Amino acid sequence: MRLAVLLAAFSVLPIPAFAQGHQSFVQGFGGLRVAEAAALTPTIGATAGFGLTPYIQVLGEVGHIEDVMPPMAETLLSLSPVSVHRSALYGEGGLRLTTGPIGHVGVYGETLYGVARLNTTVSGVGSARTDAITNFALRFVNTTSPVGAVGTGVILQGGPVVATVGYRYTRLFSNNTLDTLLSAGRSDINEARVSFGVRF
Repeated sequence: MRLAVLLAAFSVLPIPAFAQGHQSFVQGFGGLRVAEAAALTPTIGATAGFGLTPYIQVLGEVGHIEDVMPPMAETLLSLSPVSVHRSALYGEGGLRLTTGPIGHVGVYGETLYGVARLNTTVSGVGSARTDAITNFALRFVNTTSPVGAVGTGVILQGGPVVATVGYRYTRLFSNNTLDTLLSAGRSDINEARVSFGVRF
């Protein structure tokens, strides 16, 4: 409810001339990954954009995805006493295409590509000491993986303030044996996200 009120307030703020002409921005975002098992896990990060034209922006983004385990692997592991958790810290760059705003509302589409650092931890292998040794060993197989994403949504702007509400599809590509075993070569992430920031 508070989020809806905040977005509505942004949409009625006046749009000064500088905000219409300058399309660069910085935003912080939060999101929820929706898995097939209906589990919701958070993502957080920040995005910066540089306006090439009024309708094209170059993007840079860093973020953290709390859970990147494929639903099938999670289901199989739920039958085992061993619990495996994987998260990703990533950086991407890409392009965002936008429409001209109608009033305070516009539409965007974006595509990005980059790398992600996958971190794996386990519990339930044995004693707390055994788990600690196993997790220490896993640090040597935590590697970077290529990551690509596409997204779309709506842009709400009022004055220098800008907010986006949208959908992001991300794919992590396997490049080592552990990734292949856990994700069958890839991990797909469907995410709903909200961003707030400023234009300049």
